Amino acid sequence: MNTSENLFYLRFPREDCDALLVEGVADSFVAQVGDKVDWQELDTWIKSANDWVFGWVGYDVRRSLEHFDAENLEASLFPQLVLFRPLNLFKIRGQSYEVIKGDWHPSFDEWLHLQPRETAVGAELIPQVSRSEYNGHINEIKRQIALGNVYELNYCMPFEAQANWDDAPSIWKRIYRQTEAPFSAYARWGKHTVMCASPERYLKREGNRVLSQPIKGTARRGQSPEEDQRLKHELCFSKKERAENVMIVDLVRNDLSRCAERDSVRVDELFGVHTFKTVHHLISTVSCTVPPSTGWVDLIKATFPMGSMTGAPKLSAMKLIAEHEKTERGIYSGSIGYIEPNGDFDFNVVIRSVQYDELKSKASCHVGGAITALCNADDEYNECLLKADAVLRALRG
Repeated sequence: MNTSENLFYLRFPREDCDALLVEGVADSFVAQVGDKVDWQELDTWIKSANDWVFGWVGYDVRRSLEHFDAENLEASLFPQLVLFRPLNLFKIRGQSYEVIKGDWHPSFDEWLHLQPRETAVGAELIPQVSRSEYNGHINEIKRQIALGNVYELNYCMPFEAQANWDDAPSIWKRIYRQTEAPFSAYARWGKHTVMCASPERYLKREGNRVLSQPIKGTARRGQSPEEDQRLKHELCFSKKERAENVMIVDLVRNDLSRCAERDSVRVDELFGVHTFKTVHHLISTVSCTVPPSTGWVDLIKATFPMGSMTGAPKLSAMKLIAEHEKTERGIYSGSIGYIEPNGDFDFNVVIRSVQYDELKSKASCHVGGAITALCNADDEYNECLLKADAVLRALRG
């Protein structure tokens, strides 16, 4: 069992490997909860690194981007921002590895396959918002929509449990085997671990092209090929799901335009139906061209938090989120990813994920969905349960 205090395994789409494994810290930039992020200092640190950088950006970083009054929410102890240069970096393909830097240790062998060990999970994550409470929040959010204060809002609820896990990698592997999500990640930083099975990309840069792929619209998988096709068709042509998706596409277009070269923002795919192991999703792709001088920090400041996890208008949505959600999101609704030495990067959206805090012996999982004027509270609650199902099943063993 690997007991490294700092280890990330990212199973992102890449042509040259199946996954990236990094371990150890050569240098880091960390902001704890409540810290104000010094963006200029961070930008200088990244540009001077001349190396691969891995890490996460938690939802709470929003306070360093916009002014928010103090909010009476239960805070996460997870650092709100972690970026680091690793001591060891490997590209994994199948059951072999390529050393990019550092030295392979026998304890890394477990990451050459994704077979979990038999381990007792001993935790049943319980929703912290009842159906009646949920309905009350949704009805008030819809009232705010009717008043014109917001058009769409991503409302989330937490599942929690007391947990003492001594083999978190095996638990993440169970989750991955249930989902096979394309932006999955295991991220351990000290006593804080994120087990992520995300299907969503937040932001990718390749050369001067930047793209975002927001998800809005979800349907379950069918029990037969015929039912599966019917559910895909219904998702694709759902008036409600399309309305949710296009509002976020417009928000992403606006966010990207803050950094983009003139007239370069475009929608490459609108309402694409993408099929995953447990669900179908409606995904759109928005891209732009940015000047060579535009850095990772510039793009984060322009686009974070991502529109698919907030709503529109973004600032109004975030203020209402703080009023209606009972806990901070922590790393949930944030992003995990990497920056390459040449400035290219890829970051996911942290959803379908379990946060494990060893200090508090606590595991949590948030799920949510877009609330619009067309939504039905019972249907939205059921969709939350559907999104959480694969993760919860993995934790049951």
